[in-house]
Amino acid sequence: MKSKNQRGGSCFMNTRTVSRFGGTLAAAGLMLAQLAAFPVSAAAPTAKDISTCDYVTTFEGGKVITQAEGGGDMSLVGLGVPLDETVSEIWIDVSMDASSGKPAMPAMGYSCPGYVNPSSGEQTDWYGDGYWMNSAMARSTIVFEIPEDAPVPDTFSVQIWGTPGDTVDTMTLNAIGINTGAGGGDIGMMTRKGDVNNDKTVTIDDVSALAEFLLVGSSNGLVNPANADLDHTNRLNAKDLTLLKRGILDGSLTSTSSNDETAMEFVSHIKLGWNLGNTLDAVPIAYSSPYQAETSWGCPMTTKAIIDTVKAAGFNTVRVPVSWGQKMNSETYQIDEAWMNRVQEVVNYVIDNDMYCILNIHHDNSQASYPYFYPDNAHYQQSEKFVKSVWSQIADRFEAYDSHLIFETLNEPRLVGHKNEWWIDPASQDCIDAMNNINKLNAAALGEIRSSGGNNEKRFVMMPTYSASPDTANLNGMVMPNDDHLIAEIHAYRPYLFALANDGTQKSNWDPQSDAGEVVTFMNDLKSRYLSKGIPVIIDEFGAMNRNNEDDRAAWVKFYLETASSFDIPCVWWDNNAFDGEGENFGLINRNTLTVQYPKIMDAMLEATKNRGNQ
Repeated sequence: MKSKNQRGGSCFMNTRTVSRFGGTLAAAGLMLAQLAAFPVSAAAPTAKDISTCDYVTTFEGGKVITQAEGGGDMSLVGLGVPLDETVSEIWIDVSMDASSGKPAMPAMGYSCPGYVNPSSGEQTDWYGDGYWMNSAMARSTIVFEIPEDAPVPDTFSVQIWGTPGDTVDTMTLNAIGINTGAGGGDIGMMTRKGDVNNDKTVTIDDVSALAEFLLVGSSNGLVNPANADLDHTNRLNAKDLTLLKRGILDGSLTSTSSNDETAMEFVSHIKLGWNLGNTLDAVPIAYSSPYQAETSWGCPMTTKAIIDTVKAAGFNTVRVPVSWGQKMNSETYQIDEAWMNRVQEVVNYVIDNDMYCILNIHHDNSQASYPYFYPDNAHYQQSEKFVKSVWSQIADRFEAYDSHLIFETLNEPRLVGHKNEWWIDPASQDCIDAMNNINKLNAAALGEIRSSGGNNEKRFVMMPTYSASPDTANLNGMVMPNDDHLIAEIHAYRPYLFALANDGTQKSNWDPQSDAGEVVTFMNDLKSRYLSKGIPVIIDEFGAMNRNNEDDRAAWVKFYLETASSFDIPCVWWDNNAFDGEGENFGLINRNTLTVQYPKIMDAMLEATKNRGNQ
């Protein structure tokens, strides 16, 4: 007997209806009314490998799909899916021309007589779903979830929707994956390898739980199946059991990282860093899904391919700025599980590439209605509650990660909106109070991190000055806790007129005779305040915005990084994927095309840091 969402019966799709859906709608272009008929947030991109699906078909050379010609018709039977299987997801691996900067919508659909769209309440007799990209990605994998009340028949159509001329109108289908209800779908997020019963240890009890599941199907002890997926196939099998046993015997799944290096020794491993800016730190007007938030400031969804490109360019460190307050319950301060999972997924792209990752609290310094921190006396209790809540949950999720993961307590903590937002007046009581409160918030964050145990007991933690500024007053106002695994965090877009100014006073030419002194002076101040006392420094935001001056920026960055290297200070380029027009254009790696946008700058950075990070 078929379940209600198995194939056959009322939702059979004949050739005629396929042609109607594939040709008419695509040729007409995507209208607002059609977009409104889509399920809400049903489709989403993924960075997981399509090969983990139950049934996978790869198209040699790719299958080209255009708006003008309609969709590419597919048969589930032709893709190897038996008739009695329940289809839960359809995955498509597609490539598009991302160089145009145009938006795009990969889509799929099929006939389903009697189907009533839950959003509009209208009977459409077809089911369709699409994922709108503000700008196309060079290559991406989109997952379409199939609802139980709209089962996919044998035949469905893969399409690209949009308005001819205004959107990307051609895509290449590289592969299709099908997951079925019997064994498909995502098994979840790995939080600790081998910790099957999710008790923060890996023991023989985990072996027993996995063996019981594999042998008799009992999931009583299988609290987190993803932790048992040691061969990364998105399925649990005998190989996972073998790897679990081996990991316990050889200690690879049970040992903790000692982090016995000093902080000064540790930072010498960091060669050159890159910021994943304007992405997980974005704060959208509304938040309904991780992907909506992540792409709301115009950057594409982060994929493993993007991080691979960053590593191939020569970076060995990625800073992952994250904003949390909007993604928390305003009463319990519990971080949304889907958001935490997405953050961890991106962190894993970095760690799995054998790179260092810096994770922080970013754009949560405000007086907004959702949870936040603000370093004045009036908001201190609220601020401490927020900071401790966030770091308690981050520390708990990542406590098994080794020293490749670095925590950064706060980003540019300051009195937002105050006349002294970006500079300190040592005589101002507001500034004095703010610096004291930032010191207390840094200490509170560290307390939560250290008390969580595991590798967090000796994790390297970065702490900022007021506004992360290297100005003397800011440096003097910072008091760091007594802990030998701390790193001072600084942001320095210097010289200011060349690197950051955008108010009419800016300059596009780099003149070492007149400009070099500003760079050398602040680095000497960092040496006096921190380095001479055995406290290392990381400049985890620096850069010079594009003013159509690649040669000047290349000469500047070579001097900047050579100077920083002479002080043993690693630097992390701020990249917001912005390249043209007015505003702060700090893009270096083009995330849409997976290329280095300014090779002269990249070459200069590599030359200047060639002796770093080799230990």
